[in-house]
Amino acid sequence: MTLLATDLKEGTKVLHAEAGRSKFMKQFFKGEVSLATYGRFLISLYHVYRTLEKALDQHKENPQLSLIYFPKELYRVDALEQDIEFFNGPDWREMLTPISPAQQAYISAIERCASSDTPELLVAHSYVRYLGDLSGGQVLAKRLQKFNDLPENQGIAFYQFDWIEDPDTFKEMYRKRLNQIEVSEELQQQLVEEAKGTFLRNIEMFREFDDDFQVTAMTVQEQTEFLAALEPARVKLAVEERARKQGIANQHQHQQSSFPSSWHPSVLWNSLAHAVGLSYKNVNP
Repeated sequence: MTLLATDLKEGTKVLHAEAGRSKFMKQFFKGEVSLATYGRFLISLYHVYRTLEKALDQHKENPQLSLIYFPKELYRVDALEQDIEFFNGPDWREMLTPISPAQQAYISAIERCASSDTPELLVAHSYVRYLGDLSGGQVLAKRLQKFNDLPENQGIAFYQFDWIEDPDTFKEMYRKRLNQIEVSEELQQQLVEEAKGTFLRNIEMFREFDDDFQVTAMTVQEQTEFLAALEPARVKLAVEERARKQGIANQHQHQQSSFPSSWHPSVLWNSLAHAVGLSYKNVNP
């Protein structure tokens, strides 16, 4: 049976890319999400994390869930409350209702797992949320600060993990713990499907903010920066490999004055996206 961490990563790769292509994420990366919209988005996250962390606490004695149970290091509810008050003011709890359809769908999915005979499915929700926060979330924090001139250490508590000294080391340890989880092959496949569904529910939450802005296509430079920010080492290797292969190909061609077609911006973008495992489609630089 394949390692669980590998199955989760490979099984959600396409949907991970789809989430990155959402209007909300594109605008966030370009610094065009208003602070009011971001404040409302934090409310959506608050509903999700409050439900997830309650469920994880409920099943913390489960032998499999206990392997990835790190409340001190990972829990986000307290941090979200700080940020929500910063962006929305002291009366922010009045914004918790009504719960939107996308928020409710996400909450219900977590509660379904928690109340089922296989609460181990909560592993999928933990994997998607917390590893995402420790990875791409750090990029979003820098963008949030860069474009909004926030006071130092204000409004970004959600992205700060005070009990994790080195995120990369922690993520590696977390993946090893995932691989120590003992479940049947059938349940492992269910975990992958639950993780896929979690990405879809994230996308639906993003879409609830689509009316807040008009999205414009990313330029080639913005697309490359986006990938580089998410996967700097892999993109660098992809560019170097692309250059090496092009150099070999050029040795077998007559010197031409025209720009090589394989380095056309649209082709380069697709190659980079494929190299880092993001299956971007219908990109029009």
